Amino acid sequence: MLKHATKSYTRPLATSWKRKFITNLVTFFIIFATNKYNVRVIAKRTLRDFWKKHADCEEQLKSWYRETEKSEWKNINELKNEYPSASILKDNRIVYNIKGNNYRLIVKFNFEFQLCWIRFIGTHAEYDKIDANNI
Repeated sequence: MLKHATKSYTRPLATSWKRKFITNLVTFFIIFATNKYNVRVIAKRTLRDFWKKHADCEEQLKSWYRETEKSEWKNINELKNEYPSASILKDNRIVYNIKGNNYRLIVKFNFEFQLCWIRFIGTHAEYDKIDANNI
């Protein structure tokens, strides 16, 4: 409560901000907890933007996305059993060869929380120009 020229009043903005934050946080966890898929892939939009430019890999990327969402991998070894051609990098980063090694997809996994972040998608030539361990 603040005093201003003999009147006291509360600051509803702070309370409103806190209420919004808590509501958004709870909503996020409810959506996350009720997700019908096992792995949350962040973000499909990156893949969609890429396949709009490179239409020849759309089906392969959609297939990878669906398979990853429904997977139940608990560690790198389980992932490697399903994708033997995937390359394992440091810090739980995985490089997938898409469409016969024409394209490369780099993701970072958090197996504990079943999260997958798309870090890079590009042609093989573009992949050769980046540092896959630090992207």
